[in-house]
Amino acid sequence: MSQYQPRLQMSVVLLAVFTLSSSFQVLSAASPWGANYFPNTLLTTHEGRKVRFFDDLIKDKTVVINFIYTACPDTCPLETAQLIRVQNILGNRLGKDVFFYSISIDPKTDTPEVLDAYRSRFGAKWTFLTGNEDDISRLRRKLGLYIEEIQDGSLNHNVSMIIGNQSTGRWMKRSPFENPYVLADQIGNWLSDWKSAKPLTDYASAPKLRNLATGEQLFRTRCQNCHNISGASSGADSRAGSGTSSSEKTGQKVPVALGPDLFAVSQRREKNWLVSWIMAPDKMLAEKDPIAMSLYLQYDRLAMPNMRLTYKETMQILAFIKKESERIAASGPVKAPGSQRSSDDKVVKIVNAWVRQALPEAKVNAGYLTLINPTGQELTLVKVESDAFSQIEIHEMAMQDGLMAMQKLNELLVPAFGQAALLPGGKHLMLKSPRKPLNKDDSIKLTLKFKSGWQQNVSVKVAAK
Repeated sequence: MSQYQPRLQMSVVLLAVFTLSSSFQVLSAASPWGANYFPNTLLTTHEGRKVRFFDDLIKDKTVVINFIYTACPDTCPLETAQLIRVQNILGNRLGKDVFFYSISIDPKTDTPEVLDAYRSRFGAKWTFLTGNEDDISRLRRKLGLYIEEIQDGSLNHNVSMIIGNQSTGRWMKRSPFENPYVLADQIGNWLSDWKSAKPLTDYASAPKLRNLATGEQLFRTRCQNCHNISGASSGADSRAGSGTSSSEKTGQKVPVALGPDLFAVSQRREKNWLVSWIMAPDKMLAEKDPIAMSLYLQYDRLAMPNMRLTYKETMQILAFIKKESERIAASGPVKAPGSQRSSDDKVVKIVNAWVRQALPEAKVNAGYLTLINPTGQELTLVKVESDAFSQIEIHEMAMQDGLMAMQKLNELLVPAFGQAALLPGGKHLMLKSPRKPLNKDDSIKLTLKFKSGWQQNVSVKVAAK
């Protein structure tokens, strides 16, 4: 063999490597994932600005793109809530080197104003967009998020999202329901070749993974986007998102949760109510359940989605919440949700309050309301007063000598984290000697007085029921 032959072979190899490298660079420059692939769709942001999909939104950027609609009863709220958690983990990188875009598939309903309100309710810091329905459908097809089989004329849609780095041509389809830390790592580090990744400790110091019970798995994938179990919120059903805590990864102050703290929730709510609420919240809201409506209004009309859980799955979630609450309580003193309040707060939340319209000559009337106690102490209602009546008593219907009769109650107990309902056919307010005739839609003021010395006013409508 000639001494020059190895050199010749090496030269051929180097030439091949150089040629392959050059070809790769050319292919990258002429990547199909550029302006010649992505449509430059005209869209409108939640602020009313006109933007182009390729030129303004994704060119040379690392992006997350999903499709939602604001009236969605189930997956879209969960998806948005999950992205809120990813947003909090990424911190101030969002809007600087990582960009999120949520595009509506229902542009007729989702005007910029509607999208802006939806965005605000969740506390989202990214851009929401709307546009022409046909243009958005073409964009979904290009992104691989349009499935012909489920397009039945309804708003059924693929709940996957696209994450990608346009400058490198690296794109992935991901589920929004993955672990938020994994998603944040993929979006913030993997897509940018780990340029922003912080040095990690060795594997020996990694925490040991434990097996999760089914109830905990369900809670972490279905409930944790909106709820905590901590006992640290300022109210049992106060807007948890209005408080802040430190992100485990960034140390930044972020919203605690979008919904109420579920610590000891089984002590605050009846089991049957909890099961019904978890399995079919949309049905309970449609039926105007008083507690469901109270939560809906308190949490900025952010409806709990129907997660299509079975009865067995629901019971597994409740068992985990109960076990976790007991673990937290056993670990040390816990301020139960609602155990503290300022002097400006109301003692109880009052819903479904109304007075029956009576005949002008009637000497007695009846009033109804539901009292919800968000505190960790039981409350005792001892007196109700009003300028509209000379006397008000608490009564209940009870059997006496085989006959149904009314009897006066000296007090009404409202259990801790519970409720007391005054309803037709049961406990109610007996309103005696009205000082003037009351007509439909009139308002009267009731003053509720509690054994603790606290008193609270409530305005009650007269209704013909």
